[in-house]
Amino acid sequence: MLVKRLGADTEPQFVLVHGIGVASRYYTRLAAVLARSGGVHAVELPGHGGAPKPARRQSIEDYAAVLSAYVLEAGLTDPILVGHSMGGQIVIEAALQHPDAFRRIVLLGSVVNPRERSAILQGLRLAQDTFLETIPSNYAVFRDYARTGPRWYLATVPAMIGYRTDEAAALLTAETLVVRGVRDPIARHHWSEELTGLIPRSRLVEVPGGAHVVMYTATDRVAREILDHARIGVPATDSTEPHSGTAA
Repeated sequence: MLVKRLGADTEPQFVLVHGIGVASRYYTRLAAVLARSGGVHAVELPGHGGAPKPARRQSIEDYAAVLSAYVLEAGLTDPILVGHSMGGQIVIEAALQHPDAFRRIVLLGSVVNPRERSAILQGLRLAQDTFLETIPSNYAVFRDYARTGPRWYLATVPAMIGYRTDEAAALLTAETLVVRGVRDPIARHHWSEELTGLIPRSRLVEVPGGAHVVMYTATDRVAREILDHARIGVPATDSTEPHSGTAA
């Protein structure tokens, strides 16, 4: 795994985890804003971007273990894990593997909607999203796709599709911020709302005008929500009555 660091060594520390096929570059804008308030660690997972490709396919659990190993060895105190798309699955799994170390997480454009758990449907949704993104955001994404290469992208698809985000989310104890762009065809409203309801300590924010790569096209709004989450967290609620607040 590769890690690009910027900002201060003081708290808060943000760990940015990318989605399938991409890497750290589409986090450039968000990383720059967050770095004004703390330290940023933008990772490139095994096989993605400039990181070496492993000898075998990686599961979500494998990616989470590598991510956790880096964060723990770096000695980051109470870091905020931020995962986009498949990166959100990895962040969830890391928080389950180390609940005492990772107490606050952020999920951007969460996958996979259990009603659309197929590679074909996810591919169609991704194609749909490209028409809703800006030219610069599409350029950032496809530039990283080219670095990762189609072979590793396709090898990773079964891990993303097979991971039961809904079941894993229900086990979370971390304070969780769920963010989606209101035009996101991949992390649709009903799925994001359902996911938020499964997590005992969570809230949902929907960003006007944003699509799937919401942290690139609505950077300031997303950064503001993440910084609020880092400072005050989410109030604890009765686990039998999950908190699900929506901000537009």
